Amino acid sequence: MLNDSVIAWLKIILGVNSIEFTPINGGANNLGIRVTSGKHSWFLKSFNTQSPNVKYKQLNEFLFSQEVYRNSLTATAKPIAINLEENVSLFAYIEGKKVEKACKNAVLQAILFFQNINHQVPPPHLNIASESPSTLSEFSNIVNNRLKKLETVAIKSEQLSADYHKALTLIRQRQDKLTCNLAQHWQQEQQRSVLSPSDFGFHNAIKATSGYYFIDFEYAGLDTPWKVFADFFSQPAVPVDLTFALEFLKLEQFRLLKENPEDTLKVFELTQLKWCLIMLNEFLPEVQARRVHSWNISCFNEQQKMLHTAQLMQLKKCYNYFESIPNKVIKLDKLLRDLK
Repeated sequence: MLNDSVIAWLKIILGVNSIEFTPINGGANNLGIRVTSGKHSWFLKSFNTQSPNVKYKQLNEFLFSQEVYRNSLTATAKPIAINLEENVSLFAYIEGKKVEKACKNAVLQAILFFQNINHQVPPPHLNIASESPSTLSEFSNIVNNRLKKLETVAIKSEQLSADYHKALTLIRQRQDKLTCNLAQHWQQEQQRSVLSPSDFGFHNAIKATSGYYFIDFEYAGLDTPWKVFADFFSQPAVPVDLTFALEFLKLEQFRLLKENPEDTLKVFELTQLKWCLIMLNEFLPEVQARRVHSWNISCFNEQQKMLHTAQLMQLKKCYNYFESIPNKVIKLDKLLRDLK
């Protein structure tokens, strides 16, 4: 599972002579390992070397984790050490469980986490968050770029291919309708004025006895409030009810969203289309390679069976999510009108 040089590095970093390793299931892209020595435990994240820009993402996560830990203390795992040569990072181990539901207390702690990491002007040395739009029109460009990439995928199964391309067609038609007559100000530069985990949501959180911890900052950095808000209320793994949007909109960082409800609705819907496409990443060869790495399964036939099952499941999720979009937009529209 780990080579001798990684084990030797860990022993030096931790100052121990003996170590035990336990794989942690559940990661989609990278391999998580619990490192134990005596009564003490740590979390080792092994990055998939086949992932694009793996060293950039590894270093970006570690630097952002250091910044977050300084500002929010117990809201994230303490970063301990990084080894770029071996593609591993070491963090404090958090005893807890996955978040199954975004209850009110969880959302309030997420808001507090966001406030804590944004209580001062974001440091300029941090990177720009992944897919952070420099203009509002780039929310549409992000959808378009993902569509183009997914449209090139070849699928052997005729029925699966037909269902897959039908989903892409529906998404493109909806995108075209949303963006056929964009206002001129959609081309204006937007300030990346906040720090964001980028992939901000409870799918990247751990529920411990002391509260909620937020993790996985590979794509984090300087971001726009538009993207933070839209992503948080669009991510599908642990959905957040839109009634909690009012708590976010009370914050000064989201003032523009409250003052420009039509733009907010359009950005929100485009972001949901993006998430529809993210669900179809299982069809991309490079994503399949990351899944295999995180599963830690050596049998090729078993790998292919799991990949096919994942594709069917994600395609179904995509259709269901797409059908739910209109009702969510209507709900957010009502909330924004009630704020006036």
